[in-house]
Amino acid sequence: MIAGAIGAGAVSAVSAIAYLQARLAVSDEPYVTTPLDGLVDGDNDVLCRVVWLGDSLAAGMGAISPDLSLPRLVATGRNQDTRLHVFAVPGATSDDVIGTQLPALQQLRHGLGQIGQRIDAIGITIGANDISAFTPRHRFRANVRRVVQAGEGAPVVLVSIPQLNDAIRLPRPLRTIASVRALWLDLVLRRVAKEREDVFYASVRRRPEWIRRRDLRNFLAADRFHPSGAGYAVWADHIIEAFDNALAPPAVAGS
Repeated sequence: MIAGAIGAGAVSAVSAIAYLQARLAVSDEPYVTTPLDGLVDGDNDVLCRVVWLGDSLAAGMGAISPDLSLPRLVATGRNQDTRLHVFAVPGATSDDVIGTQLPALQQLRHGLGQIGQRIDAIGITIGANDISAFTPRHRFRANVRRVVQAGEGAPVVLVSIPQLNDAIRLPRPLRTIASVRALWLDLVLRRVAKEREDVFYASVRRRPEWIRRRDLRNFLAADRFHPSGAGYAVWADHIIEAFDNALAPPAVAGS
């Protein structure tokens, strides 16, 4: 009986998130609507080509300027000339990434191969929408592995599922229940990252201690659900480190 009540609560929570995401998709609040693709200048003139796959977090939803989106903040923070290709789409589940974004990735790779160029790294935000889509954990795991394998030699940075407990638009106890399922799916990301040397996990689950709960609104977009530009900037610090590790030159034996 208790298990049934918990299950019903979980269903209500994820259904509420699905409804909220649908409402946000048609809201009038300011979001990035321009493509994030393009060149980000840095002091290092050696060009780095980075692809981003995933959901609204990689698509910059919540940022009021492209330069405040996660892909561009990470590229700017690395201070290296970076050519961005962002295929992420708000609302995308892991199934959507496989169905529409991986074909786009393959097409890009084929085109670059024709001119002797390559993809240097891939950033992925995946899993947040699988909470409301009721994606079974075993299928989510298989999907994540398939997306990672599509890197075909390019290092991959898996960004953790955010801490939904800080999404203040979600009322309690739905916020807490959704956070538990987010942690459950995020364990999959961490384990997949440990399976391969070319996959790096970047955690944005916990906010820094200096951000107090009463100050959360300053780091959330107007929808009180997605990060604002300030929120993405906080995340970028952790993700930059993962990209630095992913793109570090291989160690020379005996050095």
